[in-house]
Parts: sequence; C-alpha cells; structure tokens
Amino acid sequence: MPGGLTVSRVRSAHRVVAPEPVGWPRWFALSAAAGVAAGIVWWLAAPGGAFYGQGKDYTIWVARDLVLAGVDVLAGLAGAALLIRAGTRHTAGATARLLAVLAGGLLGSVLAWRMGVFAGDLFQTPPDNMPSPSMVFSLRSATVLLLWPLATSAAVFMHTFLSYAFVPQPRPSR
Repeated sequence: MPGGLTVSRVRSAHRVVAPEPVGWPRWFALSAAAGVAAGIVWWLAAPGGAFYGQGKDYTIWVARDLVLAGVDVLAGLAGAALLIRAGTRHTAGATARLLAVLAGGLLGSVLAWRMGVFAGDLFQTPPDNMPSPSMVFSLRSATVLLLWPLATSAAVFMHTFLSYAFVPQPRPSR
C-alpha cells in the first residue's frame, strides 16, 4: 500500500470501541437511599431531636433547620466525591451519572426530611397544648432541601474547572 500503510494498521485504526456502561439507576438509588440515613442523622443531631432540646421551643427551630442543611451539604459533597472518583470526562455515561446523582440527591433530601420528621413523630410525644404535633420536630425552611444537589453540582463544577484551568500547556516544538 502507498505510504507504508498496511491492511492491519488500517483495520486497527477503525476498531469499534464498546460503549461505556451507564449504570445511572444504581447512582440514583444510592443517592436516594443515603437520604434515609441522612434523616436519621438529622433527627439524632438536631436540637429538639433525640438527645437534647425541646421541640416546642421556637428558638431552636432555626438551628434544627441548619443541622439538616449541614447534613445535606455533607451528603452532596460525598456524592460529588464519588462522581469525581468514577470520572467526569465528557461521555454520555458521566453525564447520566451526574444527572442521576443530582436527581437522587433531591429525592434523598426529601427522604431525609420525611425520615427525620417520621422519627420525631414516632419517638417523641407532643405536649397537649401544641396546635400541631409536627411542631415538635419539623422543617421550617423548605429551601434547605435544595442544598444537597446544589453542593454536588458546585463541587463537580469546581473540580472540572480546576482540572481544565491547570492543564499543562504543550511545549512548542523546536
């Protein structure tokens, strides 16, 4: 063949590459299931939860919401760390994993909220003079639920930005 190309080189250059397995349902389920554990952690760590504080005291309601916010941010950062470890190169599988973790994180955040409230309802008895039993352990700021996917997307964005910002420049050939 002209130019020194052989048939074997031409065939190896057109090798079919198998597509990367997506596996997004597993990533979605893992993120959503982490919400159950996050809800238990929230109920155990928050004021008015399992160990300290009275749920009827309105001065601890902000602190209780902030504990869920912290748990959601930590869970989002953990999900981002797993995504980064799995690889964030521009493929369909990486995009599907990212979207699955973001959607699972939103569902996980809602599950954390409901699991914490369920644990509060299950293990605490509200006083007789409370207008609503949910006041003993509940969430007052629903925007806290957006922090899990927001922390995940911010961490993945920063990793991607920094990895492109510090790519070594090719040296000019002499």
